[in-house]
Amino acid sequence: MGDLDGSIALVTGAGSGLGREIARTFARAGARVAVNDVRAEAAASVHEELAALGADAACGPLVGDVSDSAQVRGWFEVLARATGGRLDVLVNNAGYADNDPESQARMARQVEELMAGGRPTTALDTTRRMSDERWTRMLAVHLDGTFFCSREALGLMVPRGGGRIINMASIAGTTGIAGATHYSAAKGGIIAFTKALAREVGGQGILVNAIAPGYIDTPLLDVLGEQRAAQTMLIAMQTLLGRLGEPREIAATALFLAGPGGSYFTGQVLSPNGGLVV
Repeated sequence: MGDLDGSIALVTGAGSGLGREIARTFARAGARVAVNDVRAEAAASVHEELAALGADAACGPLVGDVSDSAQVRGWFEVLARATGGRLDVLVNNAGYADNDPESQARMARQVEELMAGGRPTTALDTTRRMSDERWTRMLAVHLDGTFFCSREALGLMVPRGGGRIINMASIAGTTGIAGATHYSAAKGGIIAFTKALAREVGGQGILVNAIAPGYIDTPLLDVLGEQRAAQTMLIAMQTLLGRLGEPREIAATALFLAGPGGSYFTGQVLSPNGGLVV
């Protein structure tokens, strides 16, 4: 028997990284998982991977962009038809990180200054140089996407008197990250949204929580480019456990919140970060 036996779950951004590992973990725990990703091939690959594990899918792959409310509504209509209007767990995981060549060059100089034993004096200057498009796209995918999917999920959960919504935040939303003000703002917004929604729907049996990971070894860090190895080494040195996190550790947190052990958690932010933030 698994913790999620018989449950219906939807994981957004499940084509790689944390989403893929959460989908796999939920399937192993007995859930019927619906997989979403903006990349059709990635969504189909994980859908097939879950089938190979012997897991029954809630429906076929749901392909598209979480920041498009019409697309999101369409996925939930497909899911509702396939499950008889049922959804037990929504994991709002879809997201991305970005960078630009100038920021990478400035980060490289900061690393050199740190390795030389000094204090970084090179300014990242990212926010002053950020375009409207970079700012709005980051908020659209993370914050709008979380709202659009949660809104549709409530349409299935409220009539049934219960459900779990798990939102993927970040330590960027709890402490802020220099050079990523747009990402930090989006993740901070997700945390506030989580708390407000938990207050709104707790009386209807719906639990809403967030996970705020530290630095996890996933393809998301590839955005650091040539500085990936040096930057992650510095991050590990500042982390009490001396390493980056692994996707399985975040998936285990999501499974806890989705399963019986999370039944008295709502409006909370769980932060598996290895002691980088204490």
